Amino acid sequence: MQPRSALQQASCRLRLAACPYRIRLHPGRNSPYYYVYETRAGGRSQSARGYRIDQDGDLGELVELLLAAQRNLLRGGPGLDWRRLHLAPGEQPPADCGPLQTWGEIRSLIKADIAPGGPKAKDRNPFSCFTDRGYFGRAFPDEAFARTEELERFCLHTPASLDAQARDRSQPLVPRKTNTSSFHGVVQMVNYLAKRGVSIATPELRAKLEGLKNSSGRVRTPAPRFIPSTAEVEAWLDQVQQENPLRGWVMAVIACYGLRAHEVWHIERLPGESSVEPTFLQISMFESHGEQATKTGHRFALPLPEAWLERYRLNDVVHSRAMLAELRRRYPIRTAEASDGGVQFWNNAALGRVVVHWLRHATKPAGEIKAKLLGWHHPRSLPGRPQPPPVQGRCKAYDLRHAWAIRARETTTWSTALKAQAMGHSEVIHARRYLVEQTAQQIERGMALQKALDEGQRPAPAIAPAAPLPAAAIPLPELASLAAPAAGLPEEVTPELLNLARQLMALSARG
Repeated sequence: MQPRSALQQASCRLRLAACPYRIRLHPGRNSPYYYVYETRAGGRSQSARGYRIDQDGDLGELVELLLAAQRNLLRGGPGLDWRRLHLAPGEQPPADCGPLQTWGEIRSLIKADIAPGGPKAKDRNPFSCFTDRGYFGRAFPDEAFARTEELERFCLHTPASLDAQARDRSQPLVPRKTNTSSFHGVVQMVNYLAKRGVSIATPELRAKLEGLKNSSGRVRTPAPRFIPSTAEVEAWLDQVQQENPLRGWVMAVIACYGLRAHEVWHIERLPGESSVEPTFLQISMFESHGEQATKTGHRFALPLPEAWLERYRLNDVVHSRAMLAELRRRYPIRTAEASDGGVQFWNNAALGRVVVHWLRHATKPAGEIKAKLLGWHHPRSLPGRPQPPPVQGRCKAYDLRHAWAIRARETTTWSTALKAQAMGHSEVIHARRYLVEQTAQQIERGMALQKALDEGQRPAPAIAPAAPLPAAAIPLPELASLAAPAAGLPEEVTPELLNLARQLMALSARG
């Protein structure tokens, strides 16, 4: 029997029984679920996500559920428990997992935990899927019962492929890579749900995820960075200035000072506003945990090359202040009061993503900067084998920060301590993370420049002190003028000898 003819028979049965609940296919959507609605004015309607069109028997079970709800109404009861539409026919919660919970109950619990002052406020990234705009906030209504299969489905597949299949059922699901930090975050999230008493985080699911995590080995090596040369950055910035002045100013500040993307919003003093060093840029510093950050102080960034200050009007205080104000107007900074009374900045990561998406946006490429910035990755060579050719690829926003670090190593004699302080991290981080993409030629040029300072050269020989004169060779007037024995005089020059010299000079003056 075709699904539509079976649905017509089911609808006829409900009408003959004067049931106030009816079934139809989902309006205007290629949905695999039946749709239930009330016939009375202002009646409720929702998807029956536990009853699938392509499952034999689900339609009959759904009709029986609605007829039972009608009998409940006739006995004075509340009628249909709409949450039951999200359970498969005959499904009951496992005896060892506690009562069923709705997605709304679970999301309310987690949203409270990741709010400012909550136990996960400083580690909220793995739980962003429970926010209103997160996956579970978009995919399921709050009144729907949560099911372990739905949580497992999210854990094992990429969110992008889940969204794509929700729009078009023909789209395949893409498995998550289990040797990534994002999958480790999923495992952490499920373990925390179990700790908070969420029943769908079953021991079986936790064991399965832990097994996948342990069997995948170490977290995979990050993708290579494509670092542009100074000339390539400059040519690109020239194009962006013409394309969009605001974006051009932001990217010029990031490239010239080696900033993190979100730090542009937190500039305190622009070039030209410091009386000590006009080229310095003062920026707020934060202790960050995901979206939440607490201000801890400030730092000063150094321009490189300084010629970009004039070229891109970064030292034009009036122009830069106007650009900064416009940036903050379009993308406001969000703050919240912490439990200790301090101020937390709540959307630094979101602000950073604004700039990140200007360079690369997988789902909205039309919003990207039209001029594409390309850089180079230089694969490491093996001993005895020819050097692999460099690989060109599109740059990300953070590659501009890496380019600044390499440019500073190659073209300046600044100490590692100064460069690390300017970038806002430790010397160890500067050396291990930000210089890994430098080439042999860049290392060589930097060392040659440093050597030109004559560091480590043999110091000039010290001039040996002259041997002290014997006491008899010291003229009497000079000896008498001493108030005390001076350094460098013979040991026999004593206070008694000085007193005798003064008496002899007095006698000679009277004679």
